[in-house]
Amino acid sequence: WTPEEDAKLLRMVAQYGPSSWSQIAQHLPGRVGKQCRERWHNHLSPEDRLILQAVAEHGTKWALIVKLIPGRTDNAIKNRWNSATRK
Repeated sequence: WTPEEDAKLLRMVAQYGPSSWSQIAQHLPGRVGKQCRERWHNHLSPEDRLILQAVAEHGTKWALIVKLIPGRTDNAIKNRWNSATRK
């Protein structure tokens, strides 16, 4: 993935939402929906970046981090962090 493709993927996800992968892929020549979805979830998700930044700042104090990420439980955040850091 080029930086230009990443930028376009971010714009398309902002426009269509993180679920219309076939529609998003139409704007990225040579890419299919599955590639776009995996790139988003594995490398570009803003929520993942927020979790990683929060852990860097606060350590693994999930009860504190949960206040920074609405809509997720402390256990969900911990599980996502564990999954993201294993890659």
